Amino acid sequence: MSEVTRSFFRLGEAHSVMALVGDDVTLSYDTKQLKNISEETVEWSRTDLKPDLVHLHDDRQTFYKLQNPAYRGRTVLSEEDLERGIISLRLSRVRLADEGNYTCLFPSVHNQYTVQLLV
Repeated sequence: MSEVTRSFFRLGEAHSVMALVGDDVTLSYDTKQLKNISEETVEWSRTDLKPDLVHLHDDRQTFYKLQNPAYRGRTVLSEEDLERGIISLRLSRVRLADEGNYTCLFPSVHNQYTVQLLV
C-alpha cells in the first residue's frame, strides 16, 4: 500500500510489547468491532524493511508471496481472535532484528495501529 493511501487512515493508540530472543510473542489490537472480522483484510508491516510486509490476511487466507523472507514460517493470525474483532499476530522464535515498530492496517474501517516490539 502506498504512503499516499496510508495517509487516509486514522491512527489507533500505539503500545509496546516486550520479548526475549527465542520467545514467541503476540502483537495484538482490539479493533472495538463487535463482529467477526476473519474475512476482512489485515496487513502487518514494518516500514523500515524491504519488502515491508510481515503478514497479509484476506478472506480467511494468508498470503506469503510478498512476505519479507525474515518472517516466513514465523507468523500466524489468530482466527479465534479475529472472530471476536481482535487482530492478534503471533511471531515465533523472536530475533533481535525483529525489534521495531509494526503497523497493522485494517482497511475496512480505515484504521491503522502501531505496536512497538522491544527485544
